[in-house]
Amino acid sequence: MARRGPKLRALPPISRRLPPTSPMSRATLMRPVAAALFAVLPLASQAAAGMWPLDQLPMQALAAHGLHPDVPQLMRASVRLPYGSASFVSARGLLLTNHHVVSECIAALSSRREPLLQRGFLARQARQERRCLGMEAEVLQGIDTLEGELPTQAVERKQQLERWTVAECPSGQRCEAVLLHGGARVQRYRYRVYDDVRLAFAPEAQASNFGGDEDNFSFPRYAFDFALLRVYSGGRPIRPAHWLRPATGNGPGRGDALMVPGHPYSTQRLLTVAQLEAERDHGQPARIARSEAERAALKAFARRGPEAARQAADPLATVENSLKALRGELRALQDPALMQAKAASEVQVRLATADPLPWVQAAASAAASARWVERAEAQRLPAGTLLDLLLHLLALREERALPEGERLVPYAAPAEQALRLRAAAEATLNPEMEAAQLAAHLAHARQRLGTSNEWVQAWQTGMPGAQGADPTELLTGWLRLTRLQHAAERLSLLEGELPSDEPLVQLAARLLPLHLALERAWEREVEQPLHGASEALARARWQVLGAQEAPDATFTLRLSFGRVGPPSGQRTAPAAPAGWQTDLAGLFARARERKGQPEFRMPPMLAAASHRLDPRTPLNFTVSADIVGGNSGSPVLDARGAWVGLAFDGNLESLAGSYHFDEDSHRTVALHRHAIRAALRQVYGARMLADELGL
Repeated sequence: MARRGPKLRALPPISRRLPPTSPMSRATLMRPVAAALFAVLPLASQAAAGMWPLDQLPMQALAAHGLHPDVPQLMRASVRLPYGSASFVSARGLLLTNHHVVSECIAALSSRREPLLQRGFLARQARQERRCLGMEAEVLQGIDTLEGELPTQAVERKQQLERWTVAECPSGQRCEAVLLHGGARVQRYRYRVYDDVRLAFAPEAQASNFGGDEDNFSFPRYAFDFALLRVYSGGRPIRPAHWLRPATGNGPGRGDALMVPGHPYSTQRLLTVAQLEAERDHGQPARIARSEAERAALKAFARRGPEAARQAADPLATVENSLKALRGELRALQDPALMQAKAASEVQVRLATADPLPWVQAAASAAASARWVERAEAQRLPAGTLLDLLLHLLALREERALPEGERLVPYAAPAEQALRLRAAAEATLNPEMEAAQLAAHLAHARQRLGTSNEWVQAWQTGMPGAQGADPTELLTGWLRLTRLQHAAERLSLLEGELPSDEPLVQLAARLLPLHLALERAWEREVEQPLHGASEALARARWQVLGAQEAPDATFTLRLSFGRVGPPSGQRTAPAAPAGWQTDLAGLFARARERKGQPEFRMPPMLAAASHRLDPRTPLNFTVSADIVGGNSGSPVLDARGAWVGLAFDGNLESLAGSYHFDEDSHRTVALHRHAIRAALRQVYGARMLADELGL
């Protein structure tokens, strides 16, 4: 699973953005879906492939696995966080998720005096819980399905989208439009949003990410990748109507059927061959090159000393995880067998329709993507930096002046609130690290685009006196002195005159026209040709495959399922005698085997408690559920709906999950609830939280 993805709904990366969701008018027939009366669709296949919306569950396949999900319980107990999934696990608003899903919050709460990523965190009393500024918890309240023809004109689509998701959204809820099956099914998801989310517990990062990049996306694993948050409203913990209870007994056992509700990020399983080839030959290589440059810059900065290493730990873990995922996806696209299977499926669908135009339009969009993606990736500023935020705030300021329907999607009304929330979040600014990241970005842009490129030239003219020299020192000075490290100053950029004495703002203003021009070119040449093609392609696939094919993931609530066990043909690993589960004894052995390597160092608190721990305690296990990044933090449930573990990773083969799912080889890696119990009770002194969890 991706360690942490971008906040897609607020600022979707231009080169990874899906076609804009199709809006509907007020006159369109709406068919509400009640929480307790979800429609279900039959499915002949018994395979566990697919991430299924709760109103499209393959009940026949689920029943064949002995699974009968309680849909209202799943919907109201599942929670979407900015970087992944979570679930309510107590009557007092306690959330269970992955450490890596909330690592940005932990890093923001850390300081030189309190390095929480390195030491971990425990709030022994409610008043000690610390708010994750800028974090929201979204709980799905209902789904509305709309029927009718979709507008193909971009302005009309956007106008209706804003009316549907803003003006027509029920009071007290947040709405978003969701395009399924490429437009064959259009829905509105309605959320209750909580903006007071507080950190209650997190182990040391070394415990959550034991084995580092080497063990990431692999099995055996030995990681305690979990954290606990609490959701507040009106200054008090909320009391959710639905929450999950832990399972009893020692399971799960090999062959047990399990369910995984969560919020997978976007997948591209329904792309045409032309689109997949553009990804293989242009999109993924450009993203990999950018990620490699970011990683090199962060590694170089971390070598400056212990404090630099502390600051760089979280962004470095994120970019390394992303890079490994991107490389895995590229390997999948380079697999001739996968591409041949996609081509055969496409031929089957095309033979069922007489209209070749949708494939022609998709090919035109793919060709445009190939032309623009190198520039798009080279221009993308490092995520999380102040300059990146300033650029988006200035873009929002300019786009707000346009008529409804003409604004770019990342700056339209549905996304504006999320961007404002990001700007309002107080966070520690690390001037030296951000300067190193920005200097590396400029060097990468020069290398990929050339010194005469207008983006590179805008940078150089925006930094007087730094042309031809290393800009790190100048940027460091700007970042140290800026008033924009304060939320109120950032939000003020949306109104009034821009400050002339803030060089970072002036630099962002120089970059802004180029940023917006690229966004509009991408929308015009890559996205708009797909407006009609996506729906037509989806209808063609629907005629051939119907409801037997799950829609692509959209960072909305889905249910996956599968059985516990190793991938077919996996060799038995010495540290994992069953091939599908590890234990604490394996963790201790792994640490001894790799002694001296930082990624395999035993976390101090875990090492100190080792004599109290039963080495037979199960730690991580694998299940054949179909999930991708965004599912990080999803609970793993047994047939009764009780949680047995917590999804946090996948094996190397699962990296192809963006494009296809292979039940024989793809595996979800989960943390066993007994390991969570042992950590809370015997390692970190958090018995009160274990009691609250029912462990």
